[in-house]
Amino acid sequence: MLILAAACAAPAGLQAHISYTGRNFGALVVGDPATSNLTQTVSSSFGWADATDSDWGDSHRLRAFRFSLSTFTSVMISVERNAGDTGPAGTFLPAFSLFSGLAQRANNEGVQQDAVYRTEALAHDNAVLSIASRPGGTEGSFRALTDWSIGNDPTYVTSGDPTSGILIGARLAPFSYIGHAADGTSANFGLAPGIHGDGHADGSVTATFHGLAPGNYSLFVGGANHAAQTTEVPTYPTYGVNVMVQAVPEPSAWALLACGGIVLGAALRRKLRR
Repeated sequence: MLILAAACAAPAGLQAHISYTGRNFGALVVGDPATSNLTQTVSSSFGWADATDSDWGDSHRLRAFRFSLSTFTSVMISVERNAGDTGPAGTFLPAFSLFSGLAQRANNEGVQQDAVYRTEALAHDNAVLSIASRPGGTEGSFRALTDWSIGNDPTYVTSGDPTSGILIGARLAPFSYIGHAADGTSANFGLAPGIHGDGHADGSVTATFHGLAPGNYSLFVGGANHAAQTTEVPTYPTYGVNVMVQAVPEPSAWALLACGGIVLGAALRRKLRR
């Protein structure tokens, strides 16, 4: 396994819904042990790589996780395959993208109606707002290498009855791109420019993101085998993944300078040249 240092960050088809249920790592604090989730699966081995090309990707092929930070913090993220689920064992190559922002309902948005608390609907690629916010002919709303957004449906006064009136309106949830990492090389994840591959297609990838600002973050994990979309549709085999996150101390300025993936601020570069 090769550890990849990512660049510094600034302060069942298209009806799938984005949820963080059972995948909330909570608030990360430097000094706390790593937090792991070893029980999740990903649908297909190509979902992340497919979202690096010009027709975007289906969010159903990714698994969403979340965490939060209260101060500027560096965060290490590791994803590795496990032997779980229906896909061929020992073949899954993971990749992930990190974004600031959360999908709908992540903060339990909703309203009280009489004695009933009604939450907003979950996001999905085929919502009216989702389709309207992306070019025609795209496969879904997810984008692995840049900002994106996804919509949801209204929550009606009477569940499932549009004639009853809208209780909570539909909205777009934006995701601001922070960075990514992918297992292997362009031989598996494809030829999209700017992909950070770790060079070893061994089923494991790790990246550290430096100087993340306080706030909420979404981590989308998927498969990095771009060519598999020609063989896995429509069966979409599933693959087990182990996901670990940890807040880590900031490296020294000299360590940052030695790492080619890190961009130094102008003031720090001047200081180091003295």
